[in-house]
Amino acid sequence: MLPCLTHHLQGAGLRAHWVHDPRPDLQPRIRERELVPGKDSLDAVLQDLLTQPLPTSGPLWDLWLLHGHAAHQYTLCYRAHHSGQDGAAVINVLYNLFGAVLPHAPTGTNPVAGPRACASTLRGMLTALAHNNIWNDPAHVLDDSRISTWASVPTHLLHDMGAARGGSGNDAFLAALATAVRTWAHSYWARGVGRPVPAVMMANLRRAHEAGRPGNLFAYATVPLPSHEPTHQARLDAVIAATQGPKSPLRREATRTILDRTPTRLGRALADRLTTPSRAVIDTSYVAVRRPLHYQSDPVTHIQPFTWLPRNHPASVLACSYNGITTTHFLTNRALPSFHELATHWEQAVSEAQAPVPMTTPNPVGDQQEAAARAATTPGPSTPRP
Repeated sequence: MLPCLTHHLQGAGLRAHWVHDPRPDLQPRIRERELVPGKDSLDAVLQDLLTQPLPTSGPLWDLWLLHGHAAHQYTLCYRAHHSGQDGAAVINVLYNLFGAVLPHAPTGTNPVAGPRACASTLRGMLTALAHNNIWNDPAHVLDDSRISTWASVPTHLLHDMGAARGGSGNDAFLAALATAVRTWAHSYWARGVGRPVPAVMMANLRRAHEAGRPGNLFAYATVPLPSHEPTHQARLDAVIAATQGPKSPLRREATRTILDRTPTRLGRALADRLTTPSRAVIDTSYVAVRRPLHYQSDPVTHIQPFTWLPRNHPASVLACSYNGITTTHFLTNRALPSFHELATHWEQAVSEAQAPVPMTTPNPVGDQQEAAARAATTPGPSTPRP
């Protein structure tokens, strides 16, 4: 019944087209593994499943039953290729397979994006193509090796953190990520010190009737990580300001209008430019599963997400909130020294943001010295080169 479960792309490159398989063979798609007892056993199998191929023919998804690692519990691992399902499509699949009640489709009409809104949106989209030269270090060439780590925090911490400054849980997630990148960069990556770190977040462009549509209906929204800001509050304020545009329904409709009218060949060329080392960015996404899930009478108690990492990008970070816990997957490029520690730094950043800020005596001399140091290491403005 779900098109994203019964369609797959066939053909190479720009000649690929959708093929409908109304009854996919479930034999290679519904799989089972019995594990030895212990959480480490589950972690090892999940790491292994991240490297295993999907079914070799038909729709690119499968579902694994993992059991034996914990008494009175089992784990279901759902995997799907990004060519057929983006994050919003995966959430819709989970609701259909394991939701007690399907969410109501959004009501109302989409705003109309006129020429002015589209022109403004296009200018913002092109900023993602600017050279930043943070990650193309000859001593640490980005490659295809990956490291997966996870971190979890109570969701209310993120919501409270964002709401305190008029933002959202996603804003708090990104601000903590900016802090984590700042911590890591000061130890390992001088190129990222004293300047914003280019990043994008995924903006869902699906309309109400497209929940189950196959393919990708999202866009990269440019949201620089303000790692150069000296305080958590300043970083959070900067993130909230940066995400206001991408959250706008008019901006999303303008983005969808632009993408729908972009020739496929041009779209492919622009996407390829985003994966050149000099333009590399950190990819981020935040999703929330707002309905309780279950299989028959067994409730789903926890969701542990995983994501993919485009070539020549340093990291992809996906946060998923469910049942009061936000679990975040950090998929980092192994070529970067100790970048897998980002998960620990992020968890620590969320924790430290809850602590009261101590009163300090102003130090004009110290403040001037820090400002001078930041100015000395921050490059001047440059013209984006598409």
